Amino acid sequence: MLYTFISDNDHLGLVWDDKQITSIAGDSKTGAQMDDQIDFWRAPKRFSSLYKEALRVHFPVLDKADEKKGIPEICAVQGRLFLSLKAYTILKPLIEKDGEFLPLTYEYGEAYFFNPLRIADDVDALDTKLSCKNEWGDLENLAFHEEKLKDWKVFRTRFDGFYTLQGTQSFKDTIEKSGLKGLYITPELGRIFPEERSQVSQIN
Repeated sequence: MLYTFISDNDHLGLVWDDKQITSIAGDSKTGAQMDDQIDFWRAPKRFSSLYKEALRVHFPVLDKADEKKGIPEICAVQGRLFLSLKAYTILKPLIEKDGEFLPLTYEYGEAYFFNPLRIADDVDALDTKLSCKNEWGDLENLAFHEEKLKDWKVFRTRFDGFYTLQGTQSFKDTIEKSGLKGLYITPELGRIFPEERSQVSQIN
């Protein structure tokens, strides 16, 4: 079975250090390529050759509703993943063939950013008959031919603009058994917002 992995509403959201990214990749004024902006560009692309130093991220309290929220151990960032050192240690052996890891620093020290590089469309794993959008271009249903994914653990698809991360039962089980906090996991593929507890498996 396949699942979509999204951030829950019980933890703080990740914010990049824009100045650091600009100092490395440049900006529009310096003629930098848009796809070099790791904080903006979510389509699968290797960034490790460009971002060699640890990137700074933080989890700010932006309003009163955030005051009781904590920093996640794992969270989704436009189809990619923030991984605390604990999450990285647990998940690296499982997903290292599916993407690249970039070093981060945050409030609690060392962390990692997982950039998934597997694309379901490239192996004809997107079920084009069942995957559909409405008249406004919003995703209504997302489906895959699971047998074509072979040994992949996590992947994305062009069909939803690479916006969400999809993963296998074993990936879900590893997160749950390890008790990593910060994600909602749902069998409703392509969902971008957390649902009610009865409809989604919450990681506490």
